[in-house]
Amino acid sequence: MSTAYYVRLILFTLLPATLILSSCEKVAPVIERVKIALDRDTLTEEVDVAPVIDIPPPPDPVAMEPVVNKDARVSILGYHDFTEGRSSNDMVLNIDDFREQLQSIKDAEIPVISMREFLDWKQGKGIIPEECMMITIDDGWKATHTLAKDVLKDFGYPFTIFLYKNYIGVGGRSMTHQEIRELAASGGTISSHSVSHNNMSKRGSRSIEDYSAWLKVELEESHQFLVDNFGDTGAIEKTFAFPYGIYNDQVLEMARDFGYEACFTVNGKKTPWDSDDMQIGRYVVHGTTLANFDPALSFGSGALPSSGRKLMTQSNSEDGETKSPLVTVKPPAESTIGNRLPLVEVDLSKLQGVQPDSISMRITGFGKVPHLYNSASGQVTYQIPQRLRLQSYSVRLSFRHTANPDTEVIAWEFGVDRLSDYLSPTVTKPGTNAPLENSSVDEKSANAGTTASNAGTSASL
Repeated sequence: MSTAYYVRLILFTLLPATLILSSCEKVAPVIERVKIALDRDTLTEEVDVAPVIDIPPPPDPVAMEPVVNKDARVSILGYHDFTEGRSSNDMVLNIDDFREQLQSIKDAEIPVISMREFLDWKQGKGIIPEECMMITIDDGWKATHTLAKDVLKDFGYPFTIFLYKNYIGVGGRSMTHQEIRELAASGGTISSHSVSHNNMSKRGSRSIEDYSAWLKVELEESHQFLVDNFGDTGAIEKTFAFPYGIYNDQVLEMARDFGYEACFTVNGKKTPWDSDDMQIGRYVVHGTTLANFDPALSFGSGALPSSGRKLMTQSNSEDGETKSPLVTVKPPAESTIGNRLPLVEVDLSKLQGVQPDSISMRITGFGKVPHLYNSASGQVTYQIPQRLRLQSYSVRLSFRHTANPDTEVIAWEFGVDRLSDYLSPTVTKPGTNAPLENSSVDEKSANAGTTASNAGTSASL
């Protein structure tokens, strides 16, 4: 028992007797002293306190791995020079055709991403749209600034310029330092295209040591020059485009060792997430025929605006009846034909108020073609004028009609079985477009033709 307990016991035991023996005046001081003692004893009384438990701190937060859409694909366009007149060189593109191509990208609702977004996705640091495109422009021609810059700005598309050192600020048709800075301020990324723009796989008369030293200059000095002159713009990315698209294993190894995040070729193909960072393909757009743009734009049906896809798709009425597509095409989409001189047809007869002046047709390898439109039948046609040489073709038709104030875009692909033409002298004749029942494509010869075509393209880049 505590002291306070015994004091209280004595107090209540003696108090009655004290009251009897003494007057109230004498008792009061005693009671006061006892009260003070009780209060003091209560304050000093020990209090049972729960033991302190040592609680460990929470663990450090765990960094979450970013979610990377590994199924995405990127289509990368490659351009060079631009002109306001008619192009007589595959590396020079009419600026109106360039604008029309960017409009086609917009109409197809395909996002255009920047080089940094592309690199972050490839490195597992970010996500990109499932289907998207990039725009690159090589060399440093002045028309990139005087013509292409404003078109890119109108669409708000990011782009990358691959520059080689010896063609910067040297007069003539080369860009000045200030013009390059203005491109950077307009959403452009700046990357390397070597020092001299020579074939990097050609050793020539150099010794092994001299060849390695020369490659080191082409790869490293070209990047350092850009950093020294334009690093303050914040637009430099450590990527490299091989001159002419030509390289060898040593070039790849040295580029990787130097720390380039990606290197680009001229092999036209979509880029998946797991593709080799040192051999990224690009579709180089030809100025005379506009070749390579349509394949670059085509991701299948996903490359169309939703309205365009609906026009070419069957639908069901409220009572369950199957309704045919509003727009039909020939050769049929995804079919294979043997005729190498087919008639391309689009039936718009079910659409009201088609505006003839708004119709534009593009075909792989031919660019924009002079189609015919019969307003009475609603048929848009184009007769292929020369034997088709590629294994597959894309057709893209844009137009307007009264049911939609915006431009409609439809597109489809068909294959060509060239072997059928070789085996039968009658299979190829103008005006027909029926698909083959059984395809017998000569893949070996087709691949050989593609390889030869790529080799011819790279020789002029």
